[in-house]
Amino acid sequence: MGRPPQTKTFGMRVPTDLYEKLLFDIERLRSARSSAESKYAAFDCAVNSWHLVDWTLHLADNAAYERLSGQKRGAKRGKVTPEASFMDAQLDRLPALEVCYTLANSVKHREMRTDRMPTVSTGSTGLFSWSEPATGTGRRSITGITLLTYLEADGERHNAIDLFEAMAAQWRVFLIHEGLFEFRPEQPDD
Repeated sequence: MGRPPQTKTFGMRVPTDLYEKLLFDIERLRSARSSAESKYAAFDCAVNSWHLVDWTLHLADNAAYERLSGQKRGAKRGKVTPEASFMDAQLDRLPALEVCYTLANSVKHREMRTDRMPTVSTGSTGLFSWSEPATGTGRRSITGITLLTYLEADGERHNAIDLFEAMAAQWRVFLIHEGLFEFRPEQPDD
């Protein structure tokens, strides 16, 4: 039994590994204690969600690659990358992917040349919890704060956790259906 081949992926080798990182980062987002922790975790969730496309296409055999992306592996690239073709071809199976694509490429490049979702924005804020006014004083006090990292579309805010949880669920079903999901035993809590 020889050594596994060297990689530049910190030991991650299959789509399930990146999927598990997505779940890890969703938990980081959920348990964030600061605005920075929240934003960094959301950033990672968007990138993981989008780059599962690369990991999927990398492991797909030639027939699956063409079926999933609509392009032949190794063919001269046209105006549309195989990854973008994959997204368009799989939107019915991975409906949250287009938002994740937009977010991942926005955080990577700061601004997109061709923005498919110009009305979507993101942000992070704190939501205060208040006590009921004390009898006779009329004064309330702050009892807590909850971080909210969100997407805004058409004037409505949506919790980023909801997007990334939906994306993770869609990826799980997709990877299982494509035979690319490695079922692993549950790890005991530390």
